[in-house]
Amino acid sequence: MTVSWTGSRKRKAITITAEVVEMRILKIDERDSFLHLVPEVEDDLWHLERIVEKGDLVSGITDRRIKPKSEGGKPERIKLYLTIEAEKVDFHRFSGKLRVSGKIVEGKPAELLEIGSEHSLEVELGREIKVKKRLLKKFQVDRIRKAAEATKTGKTLLVVLDDEQASLALLKEFALEEVANIKSGRSGKQFKAEDPEPKYFLEVLEKIAGLKPERAVVAGPGFSKDNFRKFLEARGKPKGTEFFFASTNSVGKTGLQELVKGNILEKIVSEMQLVKETGLVEKILAELGKESGLVEYGLKEVANAVSLGAVETLLVADKFLLENRETVEKLMQEAEGQRAKVHLVNAEHEAGKQLSNLGGIAALLRYRLK
Repeated sequence: MTVSWTGSRKRKAITITAEVVEMRILKIDERDSFLHLVPEVEDDLWHLERIVEKGDLVSGITDRRIKPKSEGGKPERIKLYLTIEAEKVDFHRFSGKLRVSGKIVEGKPAELLEIGSEHSLEVELGREIKVKKRLLKKFQVDRIRKAAEATKTGKTLLVVLDDEQASLALLKEFALEEVANIKSGRSGKQFKAEDPEPKYFLEVLEKIAGLKPERAVVAGPGFSKDNFRKFLEARGKPKGTEFFFASTNSVGKTGLQELVKGNILEKIVSEMQLVKETGLVEKILAELGKESGLVEYGLKEVANAVSLGAVETLLVADKFLLENRETVEKLMQEAEGQRAKVHLVNAEHEAGKQLSNLGGIAALLRYRLK
């Protein structure tokens, strides 16, 4: 995909080449509980953190610094192929790496390894990873396949602006990632009528072009979004980026969250997990507000609803799952066996926090229990 935009000859021209990548699934063997994958974007690593469990055998390439044999020699970095029995799994979002810590089970070159010693395997983007699990669950396979599909859709950029500021955020699987906050230079009475608004819009447009989104949703209160639309029409839109326009009552973080909850995102990127999760949690809260009797929340109450076959949709905060893995996974498998839809919700974004306030687990019911 090529993203480019140009204006008149006096104006700056930008040309950027971008590539849409996806999680590569090299093999999924459900019978042997085996995964062979290549994570391509940070969202893939976030998904893997939720799938790799204690006791899983994780294999991949890592680097190790080897001390020189001769005095005065320089340390040498060599590549090792390791298999580690996972003890701890952490996704470091800011470094873009997934770290799996545990004991070395096997690897090569064998002479440089101490079997049974503690080591950390850093899973990086573009590198293969193999995972041999004790039991590969259906919802884990579904999550991997959804991760692969989600990245095919390319980037979605959210822009909320008024005449004073513009906030830009990328819509990620695990959260909204704020990437820029641009000031217009206006400040109420201090703003001069002759100050050129296009200079502010040009800065916003250059930022959009540099981020290379497949789609950009521009929203905000007042007339600024409409003026920005006219500016785009006169200036020339980035080719390869589709623009959508909506309204919000606020700007900044509040405006971005308002946009996530809006119907336009559901229409544009209905396949994105964040939007789905927000909609499901909103439905839970709406049913609770109506006192319809079609919602249960809390581990004990949801477990009872699952045992009665009453659950239509089960929502679990991923943090709650990690803290209560054995109990909650059995519950999820039982619900799946009854053809209920099971969704893991990221506890870090707003919808996940709301679900956590309900005990970390909730269910929409097929019928009332009381």
